[in-house]
Amino acid sequence: MTCAAPRAHVWLASYPKSGNTWMRIALAALRKGEARFDLARMTNNVGIFLAMRHRFDMALDIDSSDLSVEEADLLRPKIYSLIDTQGRDTTIWKVHDCWSRTSDGEALFPAEITAATLYLVRDPRDVAASFAHHFEMDVDRAIAVMADPEYRVAAKTDSAHFHLPQHYSGWSQHVLSWLDESGHAPLVLRYEDMVADFASTLERVSAALGWASSEAAIAAAVAATRFDRLRAEESAGNFPESLHGDRPFFRRGIAGGWRDTLSPAQAARIERDHGTVMARLGYL
Repeated sequence: MTCAAPRAHVWLASYPKSGNTWMRIALAALRKGEARFDLARMTNNVGIFLAMRHRFDMALDIDSSDLSVEEADLLRPKIYSLIDTQGRDTTIWKVHDCWSRTSDGEALFPAEITAATLYLVRDPRDVAASFAHHFEMDVDRAIAVMADPEYRVAAKTDSAHFHLPQHYSGWSQHVLSWLDESGHAPLVLRYEDMVADFASTLERVSAALGWASSEAAIAAAVAATRFDRLRAEESAGNFPESLHGDRPFFRRGIAGGWRDTLSPAQAARIERDHGTVMARLGYL
């Protein structure tokens, strides 16, 4: 097998329910310069989900369901130059894994092919409420999952899963893996700052990516991704990642919603589990 030349990759990384989808839609709008857009096309253009099984299988021309979890993990760092990126020199990938190394010591997201790393983070009290809604579990279960350093999704490689196995770890461990262990020096983007002033956040991201985005282009991207517009697009059936049933993917889009969702005991439990990292990020 002849490998293509290495490409530059941007990791758009976050613990789930931290604004990753919102950011990738905004970056797609910014790249295209469109204030009105086909949401399905936009989500396929920027922030491609790296853990989708079919991308892995197509890149290696194998059936990943024949592999063990360890075998799949060992192959993941080796496929980035093989995935069809539709001619783009730099590809932005959506990532929910914590940063880690494979069993042979190789970084799952190698620094040598990394152009930039954007790490989105959100108050874990808000994450817990959103996580519970998204994954159809009660809040207490979501809080327990967020404190579990061994937590994984799609934990088997069988073909019943659309995704490859992913190691989320706990919320604190996920944050620290990317900020302190990866060596990537990520640009940290707080969800709360995105809610307060999305234009300023996009200016920082654009600079980090080396994009020459005008003030008008950033304003258009902000307008295109207002939460009410995203909700309307989803309600109209234009969002391919909608959840099953009548649960909206774009639920509230606010900061601090945990105050009317969590009990005092639940909030205290999260603060006890993650207080050190929360303080570091300005959440306590």
